Amino acid sequence: MSDPKSPKYVTQIAPPLAPLGTHDILRDAEALLVLMGREPLGAVAELANALAVSAGSAGLQEIETAARDVHRLASGRGPVILTGAMRALGEAINRTERTLAA
Repeated sequence: MSDPKSPKYVTQIAPPLAPLGTHDILRDAEALLVLMGREPLGAVAELANALAVSAGSAGLQEIETAARDVHRLASGRGPVILTGAMRALGEAINRTERTLAA
């Protein structure tokens, strides 16, 4: 007899955490960028990694690359300045939005 507590019998209650479409990823990217500006480096690294994974899965390579750069810098040891990388990420998001809107 099967155990009803096994993963086979677990039903999903909440929607998936990852965005489902490009529009969702772009909306979340803008929100994450604002949030990254207020968080400590460890949180910035995690947020940038999550954005890079989402953007990569949607084929948004420019955003993925910029987010990976933010992640790399925020994950480093010692003092870092994220201004340039954060600006590049914002610009990548804006260019992608304009390209998709055209």
